[in-house]
Amino acid sequence: MTLITTPYWWEGGSPLPTFSTRPPAKVELAVIGGGFTGMSAGLTAAQKGAQVALFDSGIPGQGASTRNGGMIGAPHRPGFVTELKTYGEELAHALTREGIEGYEFTKSLYTAGDIDAGFQQTGRIQLANTKPHFENMKMRAKLLNSVQQQGIQVIERDAIPQHINSDIYFGGLFYPDHGGLHPRMAHDGLMGKAMSAGVAVHANCPVTNLEKNADGFLLTTPLGKTQAIRLVMATNGYTTPSPTRWLARRIFRIPSFLIATEELPREVIDRVAPGRHMMVESRARHSYFRPSADGKRILFGGRAALVPIDEELAAKRLHETVISIWPEAVSWKISHCWRGFTGFTFAMIPHVGEHEGMHFAMGYCGNGVALSPWLGRKAALRALGDAEGETAYAQTRLEARPYHIGGNPWFMGIASPWWRFIVDTMDRRQAARDRREI
Repeated sequence: MTLITTPYWWEGGSPLPTFSTRPPAKVELAVIGGGFTGMSAGLTAAQKGAQVALFDSGIPGQGASTRNGGMIGAPHRPGFVTELKTYGEELAHALTREGIEGYEFTKSLYTAGDIDAGFQQTGRIQLANTKPHFENMKMRAKLLNSVQQQGIQVIERDAIPQHINSDIYFGGLFYPDHGGLHPRMAHDGLMGKAMSAGVAVHANCPVTNLEKNADGFLLTTPLGKTQAIRLVMATNGYTTPSPTRWLARRIFRIPSFLIATEELPREVIDRVAPGRHMMVESRARHSYFRPSADGKRILFGGRAALVPIDEELAAKRLHETVISIWPEAVSWKISHCWRGFTGFTFAMIPHVGEHEGMHFAMGYCGNGVALSPWLGRKAALRALGDAEGETAYAQTRLEARPYHIGGNPWFMGIASPWWRFIVDTMDRRQAARDRREI
């Protein structure tokens, strides 16, 4: 079987729309980046009556927005306890509540009737690979439900087979309101809605230079120049030093790799994933997986490396992890392997901000499917001076590091082999220790 290295989601999609070919000489708002964040920002501003031009260096949405696993829910907030210590109780609680609000906004965007994103409310289970992980999960569930009741359920070890047929987990948390969607359909729908609202979308049109002037911002592209009164940056894991080194130094990217199995008999899916949930693990491999919406494949993502690697090698590494969960997967063939870049802040939490008049929302740290439309909206409202743009995510930290100059994070190349050695060793030692205690 020849490995397909484009996303499973791209197959059978609708034809791309006709994009604008000539950038306007002047607009009220320019948006750089055409993923979920940028499209939501453009749509929001257009609905407020602003003239909007959106620029993407490639095909809008073909970055992380249509390369993810299609899992959507209120942020798990695995770092919630750390946030309590870092930001204090008031802000940490506000971030949790807004994460839920953001998810509800995005879910309603895709279920209100005018966008078919293939949304299915499947629930999501967070699986504990060790006993200590499970104890931490139980504490976190209690804290999160006390801030705002989300119905998070603690799943004891003996109940795990109802959700996933694997004996490597020690318990888990179940988020009943979470679900799955089809990323390409979601983005196509959001883009169509933005364009219908009047957003001029320019594809394959990188902004090569950005100049702050008395009238706002002058954007230079291969197709011409545009003067914008206001600006929103929405490039997340694809942020580069050109046109904004200041922002690029504060966002770094890590590749996330995904594989899709060949079509499997329905009874296999029923057996290995009886709950038909979205699933994530607690170990440092950051594995996340699900049945496809049609119930014919397993889609499996994770950190096969901290840097881009060959898809054949990434597929092999991810398949090995799948086999550690379901030994019978040794006979499953892998049809697809692809990657996208996830944007991170050094504080490991998203940020909405402004620098010298440039507004932005990014650094989703793996929670972009739910949060990016919401925070893209917030960034646009803030750029327009609308009080509705207030957000707790403007109070998180956005720090630079002296060793990160923007673009490709060279330090990940040094860290990657050590990371693989450490996580493999930790997995083996912890698994052996916990199994002796069973």
